[in-house]
Amino acid sequence: MIFFADALYALSERLNTIAKRIAAYCFLGMLLVMMLQVVARYIFSSPPFWTEELARWLMVWGGLLGASCAFHTHADPAMVHPPSHVIWRQKAQVVARFLASWIFFAPVLYYTWPYVERQIGRTSEGLGVSTAWMATALPVAIFLILLHGLAGLGALISPRVLSKEIAFAKEAEANMLE
Repeated sequence: MIFFADALYALSERLNTIAKRIAAYCFLGMLLVMMLQVVARYIFSSPPFWTEELARWLMVWGGLLGASCAFHTHADPAMVHPPSHVIWRQKAQVVARFLASWIFFAPVLYYTWPYVERQIGRTSEGLGVSTAWMATALPVAIFLILLHGLAGLGALISPRVLSKEIAFAKEAEANMLE
């Protein structure tokens, strides 16, 4: 059982690293596209028609993936972090995060699939691409959040996962004191 908890948490960490990199590239791309739009508007008086839409798509993907990364590292602003040295409160928080995320996001994930299906037949005006590509950001981010919540439950049985969760709590504690 401990092996399964460690493996699931390792998968969660790997996916978080990938999501963090993609989110960073999305925000960098958004910045570059917006700079191109500003330069083209004020220098050439004619910005490319697709820049605003591409920037919006990159913002949506970057924001939702960033939200999943924030949940993984306990950087979400809604959680009050217990003192890192009180182990039973850390474990209680893990259970609370799991329950809260699954109660809220599981139904949302269920209803995102019909939303994505409706978007398949639509194309964006600026890019000429199916809007399902942007709509897919929502179920991807929600799936990652649910996986991170499930992986965090490993803190109840695995010392390795518990130490990682405590490290995130200590970091959150330090950030709150600054």
